[in-house]
Formats: sequence, structure tokens, C-alpha cells
Amino acid sequence: MGTGANDSAFISKKLIEDWAQNELFYQEAKEKLMPEDLNVDAEVEKYRQELINYKYEIRLIENNLDTSISKQEIQAYYDANRDNFILKDNIVKVNYFKVPVKSKALGKMKAAVVSQNPKEKENLKVLCLQYADNYFINDSTWLLLEDIKKEIPQLRELPEYNFYAGRYFEYTDSLNYYYLKIKEIKIKNGLSPINFEMGNIKNILLNGRKMKLIRQYKQQILEKAKSEGKFKVN
Repeated sequence: MGTGANDSAFISKKLIEDWAQNELFYQEAKEKLMPEDLNVDAEVEKYRQELINYKYEIRLIENNLDTSISKQEIQAYYDANRDNFILKDNIVKVNYFKVPVKSKALGKMKAAVVSQNPKEKENLKVLCLQYADNYFINDSTWLLLEDIKKEIPQLRELPEYNFYAGRYFEYTDSLNYYYLKIKEIKIKNGLSPINFEMGNIKNILLNGRKMKLIRQYKQQILEKAKSEGKFKVN
């Protein structure tokens, strides 16, 4: 009993001491600094202006920015900037799952992954959802090969030439069974595929729209001030 009260007293004491430290440090700073160092009004006002402007920009963007990006816009940007989309790492499309060796579904999963029956493929996804500790069964998404290696310790020391389309790996340790099939691979220093870069391109295009929106709005304010005689250039 009384632990809560003791904790509250400790926290209150710590808050008071933190405040005292900052206040004493501030008082000493005022005594030790040169007079010109203490004149921070202009710096404070500049920071205040920048902060208010930033918050207003956020408000304008939230209320006015069109965030819809079409596939055509993404494709056009990708085509015009291919040199900016060179892979820095190897990427892969895979079928992968990690399942406890004692799982009752392991046999069914091994059979389903090699089956040519489309229904078995769908069944594998259901089994992965229910029993796998981790999995990735997707035909269209690219992943970093290094991230896959982090999932399967046995792959970490293998040379790069071991990884190619169609290659599969099976490993079993004391706890887990690992299955990996490389469906497709893109080697670093080559052109990155567009669907691996979509998120990046969307962010680039949105940032460009944000900058254009703020720039145009500021120009409108300037033109209005000129027309109303509030701003003149001699």
C-alpha cells in the first residue's frame, strides 16, 4: 500500500527539480552572456512568423490540395525521369511463408504451394492467414531481397548468384519451416519497375502540387495587394 502516493510524490519532485534547473540555467545565461546575445527579439519574431506561415500553409493544403494521382500521371513522370529510378538494391517477387514445424497445417501448405490448381493457391492464402507466423503470397508486389534474408537466417550468407527467378528454398530448424520461391528478380543498378516506385512517385507529385499551390496563392495575395494599393514598388 502507498506505492501510488510515493510514485506521485516522486514525479512531482522531479517536475519541480526540472523546472528549477531550467530556470536557474536561464538566470545564469542572462548574467554570463553578452548584451548583444540577449537581444533575441528579432530572432523570436522571425521564428514566430515562420511558424505561423507554416501552420497556414498546412491549412491551405488541407483545404485546397487535390490529392488524386492518376496512373497516367505516374507513368508520365516515371518515363520522363527513368534515370532517377535506378535500383540501389536487389528486389524480388516471391511466395514465402514461415510456419511452426509442429503446425497441423504444414503438410497441407507444402502440398498447396506446389499445386497447379488455382483453388489450392487460394487455399494456401487461407492457411497462411491462419497458421503462418509470417508470409507473403502476392504476384504483383516487389520486396527488397535483403528484407527476405532477414526473415530466413539461412539465406544471409548465400552469394547473390544463388538468387534467380524460379529458384526455391526450403529450410527447417528446431522451431520453424521456411518456404521461399523467387518468382521474379530485378538486380541493383538496373531500372526499378514502376510498381515498386509508385508510392515514391505519388509523394513527389504531391509535394510538387503543394509547392505550386502555395506559390500561386502567395502570388494572388501579392497581386491583390497591388491592385488595392496596399503594396507598391517604387
